[in-house]
Amino acid sequence: MSIKQLCFDAHSQLRDQHGIAVRRAHLYELLAALLGFNSHAALATDAVIGQVRQARRFHNDDLTRLSKRCLALGYPSAESQRIVEAITALAETYRLVAVDVKYLVKLVAGDADGWDVDDEEMSGDVGIDQAFPWQDAPDLDLDSPLLIDTLKQLAAKDHADAHYALALLLQCEPPEERDGHWYRQQLAGRGLDGPEKEWADDYAAALAQFDQYRQHLAAAARLGRSDAALAWAELTGEEADFRHAQSLAAPEDATRLLDLADQLGTSATVLPLLRQAALVGDVEAMRRLAEDFEPDPVEAWTWVHLAELCGTDLTRMEAVYEDGSPADDDIPGNIFAVGGIDVPDISAEQHTVARREAARRFETMRDR
Repeated sequence: MSIKQLCFDAHSQLRDQHGIAVRRAHLYELLAALLGFNSHAALATDAVIGQVRQARRFHNDDLTRLSKRCLALGYPSAESQRIVEAITALAETYRLVAVDVKYLVKLVAGDADGWDVDDEEMSGDVGIDQAFPWQDAPDLDLDSPLLIDTLKQLAAKDHADAHYALALLLQCEPPEERDGHWYRQQLAGRGLDGPEKEWADDYAAALAQFDQYRQHLAAAARLGRSDAALAWAELTGEEADFRHAQSLAAPEDATRLLDLADQLGTSATVLPLLRQAALVGDVEAMRRLAEDFEPDPVEAWTWVHLAELCGTDLTRMEAVYEDGSPADDDIPGNIFAVGGIDVPDISAEQHTVARREAARRFETMRDR
């Protein structure tokens, strides 16, 4: 299913059933109007058309906006009414909704709660009656072929967010080499049927999905999305990709970037970003600085005291089971000690200095 096919069907219906000749380009414009935009170009800048799972019904304001757009395109009132009915029926039958791609990325990543659109970033061509049409789609169907199709159309214009949304939707592990026996037999020309063919086809589909995932993630990274660049560097393990991710990274990326730098032997290059992360409240960054990087014990303890002010005691040891769950005296099992950091001892006077500096950093953090 695609928007092109839906518009073709609406064009045929209006022509065959009502004798109304509507330009196909106008059908895109009318559909965009119904979904809250003043033009299809405005919709296609940073939004895509998707589907919701539940029944979709449009309001009078939506129909009024669609009718005005129809009249503005030069269709007589009598024809406009038929066109409005046909476009609305199409959109309701397929439960169409416009979705901002940045919102879609957060939705797929599980981080959409509280997301809002910055009015200053909205296109001036977005319909005023539905400045936030995509926020009416809490039950967006992420498996919709139509959503994938419109995302691919936007990604073809080198849209970083569209590429990243596709990467998140396609994200998967590469298939195991040992599972590809029948796939390789099929490639070698052996005729397969039954379970063997099914296994070969499943392996081919898994390879294709992983290849698409890599392509879209690489494109999003190349186009400057910092989260995509970091994920791509983690996937490839290449130093050039690490450097690119590092050039785009924000403080919240510091600990992930450090893990990658450890593998490449370039941990020192991440220290400035790690300190930035610690200064804005990243307790894991404080732990790494205190335990692994600060040569001055007083500075190391400053991070420990700052973490305590943020609600985490880095020196505390805990007993846990193998799966990481807290140990219970009444439940048998292998128990391990975790937590606690190895920081050199300092004097009481030095602790006073470290606590004073930690309090200063904490107040600065709160004032941000």
